Amino acid sequence: MEHKLLSLFQSRVQDSGGWCEIVDSEDEVFTTLQKKYTFEKEKVIVSGRAAEQLRASGLPGVDIETVHPEERRGLLTNAKLGITLCDGLIAETGTVVLLNHPSETRELSLLPEYHVVIAASDQLYESLDVCLSKIRRLYADGLMPSITLITGPSRTADIEKTLVVGVHGPREFGVIVI
Repeated sequence: MEHKLLSLFQSRVQDSGGWCEIVDSEDEVFTTLQKKYTFEKEKVIVSGRAAEQLRASGLPGVDIETVHPEERRGLLTNAKLGITLCDGLIAETGTVVLLNHPSETRELSLLPEYHVVIAASDQLYESLDVCLSKIRRLYADGLMPSITLITGPSRTADIEKTLVVGVHGPREFGVIVI
């Protein structure tokens, strides 16, 4: 069942204009990132949980910057690539679920030109309802954080009904699932 859901998720991400790679280990995450992006010229911005994971694994040739609240706008406006972790993946729509964590800034998924999400296969849910049920149980005290749902790169058709990609956020969106 998990493989079927993973294939559906990958297909839906691609249908929405993003890319999705399925890898077997954390080492392959960094190989995938290096194949997709040339890090010498791109500023990589990482915060919170993703920064800890990337530093621990040591992505060669990448200067990982942690975003501090007082300097985040300046850093993020000039960043080419933002890397985040997530809190859920929705197979039926190819959607990534991000909860607002104090150590992570939401702008990291919105301001850089490219946004990559690193996820674990056990974060995959069949539907948004199933994912939200799990999140509600985690926050049974009623203090649930805000939730961001991302399905593909930013796009709009407001300008003379012509589809434009990257207007209100990243023009490229990718997911790497371990």
